[in-house]
Amino acid sequence: MDVKKVLVRAFVSLVVSIDLTDDEDIDPDIATDILEPAAALFRDLSEEGLREVTSLVLECADLEENPERRRVILGLPEAIGLLDED
Repeated sequence: MDVKKVLVRAFVSLVVSIDLTDDEDIDPDIATDILEPAAALFRDLSEEGLREVTSLVLECADLEENPERRRVILGLPEAIGLLDED
């Protein structure tokens, strides 16, 4: 498997797992502190890079069988700023 795909799948899996964890199990502020620096790295990508990562994230959604996890993955590009905010 392509290294980019593995890295994006790993990131997506981590984000979804944290997102779906109960607030009693992981404090939302701590979750944000964990995820924000990683998500910020995507902001330095070119438009082409943003499109590629978005495409890879959506591939992860296509592979996901759990409907709740799939829903979170589909919202991920917007949540981490991959989509143009115009």
